[in-house]
Amino acid sequence: MGRIVFGIILAVVGGVALWLGEIPYTERETIELGPIQASADVDRALEIPPIAAGLVLALGVGIVAYDVARRGTS
Repeated sequence: MGRIVFGIILAVVGGVALWLGEIPYTERETIELGPIQASADVDRALEIPPIAAGLVLALGVGIVAYDVARRGTS
């Protein structure tokens, strides 16, 4: 049962990664010039390669399929 849950989690994570394509985040940058300090929020994104997301999705589906088939034959 544990492998099926793990496979489902992998499949969901891979599907969400394919759907999103990137993970946005905000980074605060601060510059100090003597007594003056300036800061700005910079929007950035961590891009998720589609091939990696697809492999995680396929691995999850494969684990679930393998475990279900193995349980059916024994």
